Amino acid sequence: MTGAFLLYGVFHYFYGNPCTVSKAFIFTSLVALSLILSCWLPYLNPGKWWLSGFAGLFFPIVLVINLVYLIYWLIQKKPYWGLSLGAVLLSCRALLLTFGHHPAGNAANSQSGDFTIMSFNSSSMGLKNYTEDPALQTSIYNTLQSAAPDILCIQEFYTNSAPDHTDHLGAIQEKLHYPYRYFTRDKTKWNTWQYGIVLFSKYPILSSCNIPCGHSEVGSGSSILQADIKIKEHTIRVFTAQLQSYMLRHKDYAALQGEATQAIGLAARMKNTFGKRAVQAEQLAALIKESPYPAIVCGDFNDTPVSYTYNKISPDMQDAFLQQGWGIGRTLSFLAPTLRIDYILTQSPFHVNGFSSFPHKGFEHFPIMASLSL
Repeated sequence: MTGAFLLYGVFHYFYGNPCTVSKAFIFTSLVALSLILSCWLPYLNPGKWWLSGFAGLFFPIVLVINLVYLIYWLIQKKPYWGLSLGAVLLSCRALLLTFGHHPAGNAANSQSGDFTIMSFNSSSMGLKNYTEDPALQTSIYNTLQSAAPDILCIQEFYTNSAPDHTDHLGAIQEKLHYPYRYFTRDKTKWNTWQYGIVLFSKYPILSSCNIPCGHSEVGSGSSILQADIKIKEHTIRVFTAQLQSYMLRHKDYAALQGEATQAIGLAARMKNTFGKRAVQAEQLAALIKESPYPAIVCGDFNDTPVSYTYNKISPDMQDAFLQQGWGIGRTLSFLAPTLRIDYILTQSPFHVNGFSSFPHKGFEHFPIMASLSL
């Protein structure tokens, strides 16, 4: 009882009579609570608690709103600033996962480590409506040749052995001088149109396989590629995957700004995706734990750093961007400037010496590359 009176006294001193609180207090409290929920709800499995799947998506937005409230109330010299500050302090872990804090971080290159690894969702190598885009293909090849990663992992990969189409599998291997490769071939259409995930390597691939993890219309996203690679005297295991996508179409993006009924339908589809991706994240986390070799995980997680997916996969791993990057590290070129959904994660035996991203015009996803050493 004494504690209750003490709490009442503190509240009354700073914010006035609880029975007559102002609208400003209510709005500030709601925004502060929204920030806290956006940070901590994603620790719940969205397959069981679907709201947690949406929560992390709004973290950058409610963070900015809270900071605006914090600055405003400080200028106004109102005690409401304590609510905003408290919410920001409680979101520190989410802040550290979202923003890179190395403005002088090293770029990824072969001189800054033992080897480099790149992850790139190529969006079917520029294939649109079953039509190849020569200009975009040229841009992709120029980017890959300029970066020249020692290990190249491509999700949403497309290749075609027909004479009037592009054999990207052979072309990349020849132009970038990769002696070794492994392609999952998750989907084949019209005999020669092949889709999936591919890994190219300048180092020997000792063993490789694709591990089923669901079904995707585009092929990539149906399996996890696993490869054991010999780098000098070390053997490492690389996992690369594209986790369950929302599979949004242009009409879905319009629904985000359209009628409420359309938005509700889109939200229902996203809710279904959360559960499937959570299962894949748990499967990938188990594979990492069972690996007999130091592991690297890279790919398109289709989720932000403040998510169940990232929380499940990343424990005891280093995020290459957070180790050497600066800012928000956007990897998706549309929807929102805050979306970092492509990652390179490494276990502790690796040292991250550099990180780079390649935000080129026309790319839906930006390639990312890390320099690593053991």
